[in-house]
Amino acid sequence: MKVYGAKYDPSYNTADNSLVANMLKYPEIAKKIIELYPRYSMTYLLERLGFGASEKVIGANAFEWKTMERYKQPAVLDVADSTDRNAGDVVTYKIASAEAAGEYCHLSVNDVVRIDTSGTTGLVTAVGTANTGTDGQTDVTIKLLQGFNDNLTTDTKFGVIGSAFGQGSLGDEVGEMYAYPSTHRNHLTLSRRKCKINGIDLHDVTWVEHNGHRLWYFTKEQQMTDQFMYELELNRWFGKSSVPGDTSSNAISYPGDAGSPTSGFPVMGDGIIAQIDSGNVFNYTAGALSDNILLETLASLSLNALRPTGNEYVVFTGMAGMVSFQKAMKAFVGTTANGVNQGSSGPMMVDKAGQDVSVGVNFTTYHALGNKLTVVHNPCFDDPNIATLSSGIGGFGAAELSATMVFMDMSVQDGVANVELIAKGAEGYNRNYVKKYVPGMINPNDPSSLMAANGNDTFECHILSESGIIVRNPLSCGILKPTGVKL
Repeated sequence: MKVYGAKYDPSYNTADNSLVANMLKYPEIAKKIIELYPRYSMTYLLERLGFGASEKVIGANAFEWKTMERYKQPAVLDVADSTDRNAGDVVTYKIASAEAAGEYCHLSVNDVVRIDTSGTTGLVTAVGTANTGTDGQTDVTIKLLQGFNDNLTTDTKFGVIGSAFGQGSLGDEVGEMYAYPSTHRNHLTLSRRKCKINGIDLHDVTWVEHNGHRLWYFTKEQQMTDQFMYELELNRWFGKSSVPGDTSSNAISYPGDAGSPTSGFPVMGDGIIAQIDSGNVFNYTAGALSDNILLETLASLSLNALRPTGNEYVVFTGMAGMVSFQKAMKAFVGTTANGVNQGSSGPMMVDKAGQDVSVGVNFTTYHALGNKLTVVHNPCFDDPNIATLSSGIGGFGAAELSATMVFMDMSVQDGVANVELIAKGAEGYNRNYVKKYVPGMINPNDPSSLMAANGNDTFECHILSESGIIVRNPLSCGILKPTGVKL
């Protein structure tokens, strides 16, 4: 793609080759505009490169999705028990079952359970009727197969490791297999900007060449678009929901209908960080990133992925994070002997192309545990306008968020991407990227026209996006940040 400036010439700058006019006729051109803004990492990856996702258009403002975790969830102790137990003891435990809080008792008679804190096992002999109120509990009776003297605190887990029945058992004795998917909810955010273009601004235009096509738009409009795209990227990363019941716990209440102009507060959806920061958040000492830290983080995330290997992670980070990754990889590779790099984890081979050695020049990819990790610079994390500068982050006065690393599982399972962009629209109309002119005394497509919409010696350019983002399985994503950094 080629971009260059020029002066307005009515013989060349016509409605036929206007960028905005063509976007209205051919909405797919909006996708090409993203090529102008490759530094906006997530937007670029999702919309242009199709990195693990395609855009999805919906007709509603809210959207939901479900994630299926393990089929048999553990029972969680709701009332602590400090009594020493012997093998053969029959004990009735209070199991959390407040459905209003998303708690369920998944146990059935003849389930064999393992108590996570003691490592002992037992057989479920009775399951009472669940009390599903705010403080709901279910009485579960277990015959212990081993004794223990551990204090069972609240949140102790009774995990199902199988079932056991006597010979000649009846079918009605067998408990059902329950699967309770987790429901996630988010809302689209409507973002807008405008600029006024007067007579003097008409002289400067920007031409875009793409695949042999030349399209033009006003330079002042280009500057507004540049800022809007950046703000859109920031919102998709750091946005937090204003709607109670969304993924984020930061939602606030507001009067009136959601998004109503009279409600006093617009609808805002969760960005990426708000969707994953309640799960896998890991800390490290700034300036002390190592391959072991990356390995352990990747291992934790892989346990929650749909498959343990074959996943592709993209790590978004600021410049301090890029520097830390480079240093960690250099330390990992270590010294070279006989063409084989001796890293801290043993010998490591390097790829060679002719006389060029890829490793040692620029580290961007890390392979471990059968998964691939690619590091991408995210300039949003370096923005001093949204994060304070800290000499302790990276050692060169970087923004406080600069060394934060967001691990995104970009895998696709059965044609469904883990990360997906959602836009408002229907029947071919897409509100992910909409730009239109409002003429005044100046008609941008026909400056010589005798007709005017109003008496203002300007015209306006409006741009909007009604969109949101899905992280379908937030547990397979995570955040690695320096200790003390606020998200």
